[in-house]
Parts: sequence; structure tokens; C-alpha cells
Amino acid sequence: AAPRTRVAISFGSPATESGATRLDLNEILIRHPQAAFLMRITGSAMREAGIDDGDLALVDRAMDASHGQVVIAIWGDEFLCRRLQRAGNDVCLVATDPELHEIRACAEDRFEVWGVVTHVIKQVSG
Repeated sequence: AAPRTRVAISFGSPATESGATRLDLNEILIRHPQAAFLMRITGSAMREAGIDDGDLALVDRAMDASHGQVVIAIWGDEFLCRRLQRAGNDVCLVATDPELHEIRACAEDRFEVWGVVTHVIKQVSG
């Protein structure tokens, strides 16, 4: 037997849609509207975290980044999407692609955690 696909209904039932109000994704997804940005992901460095080339990342610049979160960081002159790893005073940016080495931040490096990735938007069909 083929596996069944299920859908959890969390915003009302389609059978009773006549009384439904329109959903506002800004209210549902964004905690800090003045600090929210969408960024298009390029590359496959975070594929194992479910973030693929072409996805849109919703980034919150008002959140304090903590260990284990996926962040957008500025490293040198480029933006990178990586998992933040902290151990004491050491800060690393880690890709889920095993072929990419972790990036260890040093005092002399131009490094900044720009924002925390809170959601990822994918296109399902083209």
C-alpha cells in the first residue's frame, strides 16, 4: 500500500471556510516586523537542515542568536547561512554539508551574526 500524506489543519477547516477570515502571514510568522527580512539562499551548504538553493529565509535581526540556531552571518564581504556553534569564547559557523569546513571566528576577522533564520519558504512546484 502506498503511504498516505496527511495534512494537519491548524487555521480552521476548509469545510467551514465561509466564516473564515483571511490569514495574515506577517502576524503568524514575524515577531519583530521592523527587523524582519527575506533573503534568497544560494548553494547547498545547509541542505541537511532543510534549507535548499533557491529557498527564501525569513531572518529576524532583533533576536539574539544562540548556540545551535541557523543564522545569517557576515564573513569578510559575504553573507553566509550556517549553524552557530558556541563553546566558551569560541564561535564557529558550521555548514551541514560535510565537504565544507567550519568557520572559526577570530578577533581579527570581519565577522558578524546578522540575524537568526526563523522560517524557510520553499517553492513546491515550478
